Amino acid sequence: MKNLYHLFLLATLSITVQSVQAQTMRAEDNSLNSGKVEWLPRQISAGTVPFGQPVSREFEVKNISTESLMILQVKSSCHCTVAQWSNEPVKPGATTHITVTYDGLREGDFYRIVTVLTNFDTNQPVPLALTGKVEAKAEVRSK
Repeated sequence: MKNLYHLFLLATLSITVQSVQAQTMRAEDNSLNSGKVEWLPRQISAGTVPFGQPVSREFEVKNISTESLMILQVKSSCHCTVAQWSNEPVKPGATTHITVTYDGLREGDFYRIVTVLTNFDTNQPVPLALTGKVEAKAEVRSK
């Protein structure tokens, strides 16, 4: 009976690890930004980062339309992730960047999404994802 329990526990753990590793952002943009904005890329892996050290990555945004692009808002659903971007219009053919920073204060895998609202589609935000793994917190040993 104990072996059956261990087998069940191992199978459950294996499925959980596979599902965390398999999280990826869908490539298509179903918003009105499609054909007007290129998101280069929509998901970035930060790799493994030290505990407590914020990690930042830049998402490139290219205006491929004939009108100026405005990034109206970039929202995160978690206080542990913040975004910075320019409020200046992005002219046709030009690029801008959105910098996403995760605070790195939780051990283990992370998958943080920010949503971007533009003037091309004020109703449907486009998600961008920052992924990675925070190393275990170093233990302080007392003498």
